[in-house]
Amino acid sequence: MDTAQESIGWETYLTAGTKALSLGRYDDAEKLFQKALMEARRELNEQQPVTSQAETGPNPMQVEGGLARISENMGELYRLQGQFKDSESFFKQALDLNEKVYGGGSKQVAEGLVKLGAVYRAQGKYSSVEPLLRRALTIYESEDPDLQDPLELASMLETLADFLRAHGKYGPAEPLFQRALAKRESVLGPDHPSIGPNLFNLALLYHAEGKYNLAEPLYERAVRLFEESWGLDHPSVATVINYQAELYRMLGDFPRSETIHWRALKIRQNVLGLQHPSTAQTLSNLALLFHVQCKYDQAEPLYQSLLEIRTKDWGPKHMHVAEVLNSLAEVYHDQGKYAEAEPLYWRAVEIIQESMGHEHPSVAKALRRLAQLYEEQENFSEADRLYRWGLGVSEKALGAEHPEVTELIERYAALQRKLISDDDDTTDILWRE
Repeated sequence: MDTAQESIGWETYLTAGTKALSLGRYDDAEKLFQKALMEARRELNEQQPVTSQAETGPNPMQVEGGLARISENMGELYRLQGQFKDSESFFKQALDLNEKVYGGGSKQVAEGLVKLGAVYRAQGKYSSVEPLLRRALTIYESEDPDLQDPLELASMLETLADFLRAHGKYGPAEPLFQRALAKRESVLGPDHPSIGPNLFNLALLYHAEGKYNLAEPLYERAVRLFEESWGLDHPSVATVINYQAELYRMLGDFPRSETIHWRALKIRQNVLGLQHPSTAQTLSNLALLFHVQCKYDQAEPLYQSLLEIRTKDWGPKHMHVAEVLNSLAEVYHDQGKYAEAEPLYWRAVEIIQESMGHEHPSVAKALRRLAQLYEEQENFSEADRLYRWGLGVSEKALGAEHPEVTELIERYAALQRKLISDDDDTTDILWRE
């Protein structure tokens, strides 16, 4: 029995742990990886440097390569469980070992850089992510062209481009997305089903940049490929057409936007359910579409349904609830229904303060809405108080030169001019009497 136990090496534990990880059995995977780690370290400590070809047994470098694989799996295990500090530690260990065993320009190192970057991104350490991804891309690009896998390079290009797009760096992201798509098309052809997501990513980028004429045909191609791959009523199709509908709203093609939004809503509601966040997002987009067209009788019930869903999903004091409260309040505000709008605005202010802090810029935005409401009702003293309150918050949070602060100052100045004008009129009347 003891002999059998001793024969179990780190490779066996690693294989079993990897299988457990793939099945979502995280506790079992952790125990097996820990045993693999212990066995590999023991084996490494017992080994002597190889001095002749006659000597047998694993080379220490091979065991260190095994330690790197075990550490990578441990890092992935903890990442999947949201234990990012532990994940970061193991990915760093794996990266150091891979650099030692395979060299700094190896594909193993590039893969490790991407994984470590994902953990930094999950922790909000954004400044540490881009250098890792750029180094990984350099490694992929430096590979011998005869050995280079164009699809792997395309995936790396997309990983970096996606990060840059998420952080508003549209200019640097655009050529990366374009190169990635071109490589995939050159290998797979322009109508291969797997290209759909890449078309969608580039369309999203053009959409964000305001290059609507470039985004529109890419959305159309992506929709067609998604439909061919997944069927007409798949949630992935709904995701693409939801953004496509938003594009048409921005282009002012409201009828087409509405038709597509209703289709997205139907798919999501039937497949995911009314309470699903994706369904709620389409509901919000449709409500906004009616709102911007001043179709208040259609926007109002959608916002009310959305408020009920968001409150149930996130609780009554979540920022998602505050966003809907502000939208519904604006619908009432635009119709001159001040009594209905006022309490909703105030609830939104309270939630934002509690969620984000009393000095967050979002508080100033919410106060500005309220100030405008009171100004329109000619409650100038309350409007004055709220404008000054909002200015104090925004100047402290954003600085006096920020565009939002400048706009708020202009609104406040306009109110002061109105008050001075009213005072002059009153004085003139009194003098005449």
